[in-house]
Amino acid sequence: MSMKAKGKSAWLITWEGPESEFNGRCKVVAVLPPLLGEQNIQLLLRTLFCSEYALTLGEKLCFGTARKKEMPRYFKQLYRDINPAFSYGHFSKCYLHARQVKQLRCEESKKDCLEDTLYWTELPKFILNPDLDPNGPMPENLADLTKQVMGEREVQYTYSIRSNIEEEKRRQAGQIRTGNFSIKPRA
Repeated sequence: MSMKAKGKSAWLITWEGPESEFNGRCKVVAVLPPLLGEQNIQLLLRTLFCSEYALTLGEKLCFGTARKKEMPRYFKQLYRDINPAFSYGHFSKCYLHARQVKQLRCEESKKDCLEDTLYWTELPKFILNPDLDPNGPMPENLADLTKQVMGEREVQYTYSIRSNIEEEKRRQAGQIRTGNFSIKPRA
C-alpha cells in the first residue's frame, strides 16, 4: 500500500507527553468511528486512562468515580470549534490525546508479520483569533474568527508486538513452574 492510498477517517487516541515513550506500551491506544460524539470521546478518554495508566487501586477509584467538575486538571479540550481535540491525564507528563484524523491506514511489515505501520493525516488546528476584540463588531469574513495554529500533516507510527509475545511466553513459563497466583476467599 502506498503512502497516497486512501484510508479511513477516525478518532485516534494516542499516548503523548514527555514520559509517554517510556511507558512500555503501544503509542496508539484506540481507533474509533468518526461519528462518535464528543461526550462519548470524553468518557472513553477517562476510562482508557484509568485502565491503561499505572494507577493504584485507590487512584483508579478516585479517577473512575470523580464527577466531571472534579476533574478539570486532568481533562482538557485542546481545540474546540474546528477539528476538536481532547486530552486526559497528566498533561505535563503522560496523557491520552484524542482527535479526528483522515487517511488512516495500516501496512504490515514485509520483514516481520508482527510489526505494522499506521499512517494518517492530522487535520489542521485552529484557535479563536486572539487579534479580535470579543466585545467588538463581528468580522465581515467569518473565517477571520479563527486562526490556524497547525497545518495538516502526514504522520506515521510503527509498532511491533514481538517483544510483548516473548515477554508473555517468559511470564507464562515462570508461572507454570512456580504457580505464582493466589485467590483470597472473602471472609
